[in-house]
Amino acid sequence: MLYITVIMIGKTREGFIREGLAFYQKRLQPYLRLSLKSVKEEKEGGGLSPETLKFREGERLRVQVPPKAYVAALDPQGRQFTSEEFAHWLGKREAEARPLTFLIGGHWGLDGGLLAEAHERLALSRFTLTHELSRLVLLEQLYRAMTIRTGHPYHV
Repeated sequence: MLYITVIMIGKTREGFIREGLAFYQKRLQPYLRLSLKSVKEEKEGGGLSPETLKFREGERLRVQVPPKAYVAALDPQGRQFTSEEFAHWLGKREAEARPLTFLIGGHWGLDGGLLAEAHERLALSRFTLTHELSRLVLLEQLYRAMTIRTGHPYHV
């Protein structure tokens, strides 16, 4: 079974997104083990640059990554998939028999060092999505990919 951890910056504030996350977490239960973790976001101010703030957030993300995990960082410049390609990609990750971790940055994005350390950088869309909405889109696409893999009619 695939073990997935999604580690993200900050809390999910929007109620409709929290509801959507709970909805897809429940739907994913038969297919994989999912853990959602939030780490504290840095507050603007104090004369710190966005790069310094991203670095600090990146350090918090880094320590939450499970040992030996395959790390996929969500990044607008990352690799894009169709839903079918993503399903195939997940199959490869499952065959590796190691945990899979997705990293989602805050509104400044992810630290460059963390992006460089990731095994892969993935983009959910060419559109710019809020970091909260990215969480929901990722879970929906995970569900869609698992239904593709199992022949469930959700994806058609």
